[in-house]
Amino acid sequence: MVSRLFCGRIEIDVSNMKYLAHSDYYFSYVSGPHYDDLDKNDKISPWNLLFHIETELSGPHNPDATSKLYPAFYFPVSKTESTVIGFTRFIQMTILPAYHQQSHWNLTIQKDHWYSYLGNTSYCQDVTVKNALTDEPLVEAVFHDVNVDFETRQPSKLPEKWFREISSDQLTRSKPPQGFKQPIRPEKSYSFTTTVTSSCSDSNQHQNMAIYLKNCWDAGSAAACSNQLSQFNTDLAYYNLKQVSFLYQGEVVIGDILQVACWEHPSKSKMLCFAMTKGSEVVGQCQMEFYPNSPSMLKSNHVKAKL
Repeated sequence: MVSRLFCGRIEIDVSNMKYLAHSDYYFSYVSGPHYDDLDKNDKISPWNLLFHIETELSGPHNPDATSKLYPAFYFPVSKTESTVIGFTRFIQMTILPAYHQQSHWNLTIQKDHWYSYLGNTSYCQDVTVKNALTDEPLVEAVFHDVNVDFETRQPSKLPEKWFREISSDQLTRSKPPQGFKQPIRPEKSYSFTTTVTSSCSDSNQHQNMAIYLKNCWDAGSAAACSNQLSQFNTDLAYYNLKQVSFLYQGEVVIGDILQVACWEHPSKSKMLCFAMTKGSEVVGQCQMEFYPNSPSMLKSNHVKAKL
């Protein structure tokens, strides 16, 4: 976690969630697990963890009450209100061992967020997730977003206000993360098909970025359970995730049919690679690395029966 001093502090409670606004560009968000957060291994699933972080990145959900309190985080998507919005290009979440070593049933988590990089048309936001009661770090994440004109879908210059108001010592990155190099997809890689539904879409009318991650997770679990992988033989929920990286390359909307290819990295143990396509267009790439010797998958002899 990065500790700094900021002028001003606001506290508000929204539906049992606590926001601590240290400034317009750095604040914390505290909550417990939500309904349906936990997977079959009683852990907050990776995509639900991403939902928690997204809630923080966008600020509280009452725009009338919070748009003035959190101007840097509240992006109205109506064309009549604003024609510019931040679209995520790349995310990376690093899951620390402590995340897998405690119960998630009543885990109170705190997300500390700050702007860490400002470019011409893009910016980075860093997040640290920790146990709110013990202060123990659990997850580190970085988001690389691009300021995009809502109508033209072209990059747009960042507001000058951000450069004036975000302190220089808060910018902990000299450049945005560059993503990853994806190995060549084997000819016989496992292919998973899914359709974008209305429940998967967000207020921008396209599939929410956390659902992209869920699609890949489902593809990996299906490949493992059908014996298509050499190092994974059951649902991914029973393996301890170490790091996930996702490169967003295209938008998908309700009704789109997606193909998600899954294969094992040829030179990195316990790493899965994914390519998501819509027709001939690649709309996303993902890599997931898992800790070796995940004991949780060995707890039951009836794991597959629970799927």
